[in-house]
Amino acid sequence: MVFADDIRQKILKLAEERGSDRSFAPWEVAREVDQKNWRMIVDQVVLVASILIREGKIKAINKTKRTLRFRKTQ
Repeated sequence: MVFADDIRQKILKLAEERGSDRSFAPWEVAREVDQKNWRMIVDQVVLVASILIREGKIKAINKTKRTLRFRKTQ
């Protein structure tokens, strides 16, 4: 079972590792959380990321669902 807190921690970890210069996609987070069933949790990743965006911790780039990417805020 995947919890929102697990997803949140992975998003924040990737954001920190990549910094504000490099972005990452929701599927990358999903794969880090669950390598086998990652496709099933991509929507959960986007939901958790939307909360982090509102909190000002990350920002969205290319906001269409197909090309959605995230980046650490400066």
